[in-house]
Order: sequence, then structure tokens, then C-alpha cells
Amino acid sequence: MRFDASAMIPLVARLGKYLRSGFDQYVALKASGVEPSPDVIAAFLEVKMEDWNPKVRGKAILDTDTRSACARFLGGVAYNIGAEARRDGEAA
Repeated sequence: MRFDASAMIPLVARLGKYLRSGFDQYVALKASGVEPSPDVIAAFLEVKMEDWNPKVRGKAILDTDTRSACARFLGGVAYNIGAEARRDGEAA
């Protein structure tokens, strides 16, 4: 068995879109006066990812636990990007 990294490109591209959605949610929460947290952003992303069933070489690769972990990872990254931008004085 050989790992073909090129088969992961569509998955990585979609993860980038979810990360962008998480960051946008961070910004929207801040703008509405709600203090975002990684867990709140992760919950938002998990709902958005609910019907996403990526496949690599025709095989499903996300189960419920993996999807939750993925949403938590992306939620934490989106939060950290937003929080860092605010610390740097950018308008996140």
C-alpha cells in the first residue's frame, strides 16, 4: 500500500474553506458583541460539516468522531488567527 498525497488535494481545499468559514464566524461574533471561543467556532463548523462525506479513492474517510475532531481543530485555528489579528491591531 502506498500513500498518494495528491489524492488529498480536494480534501485539503475543502478544509481551507471550512477554516475560512470559522474565521468569518469569529469576525461575525466579535462584530455582534459576542466573545468567540474555539469551542463555539468548532460547534458552528461541526454543523456546517454535518453532511460532508469526503472520499479518497472512493473510500469514506470521516466518521463522527473524526469530523468532531476536525471541527475542533479548525475552530481552534480560526480562533487563534482572529485573536492574533486583534492583538496585532488588525480589524479581525
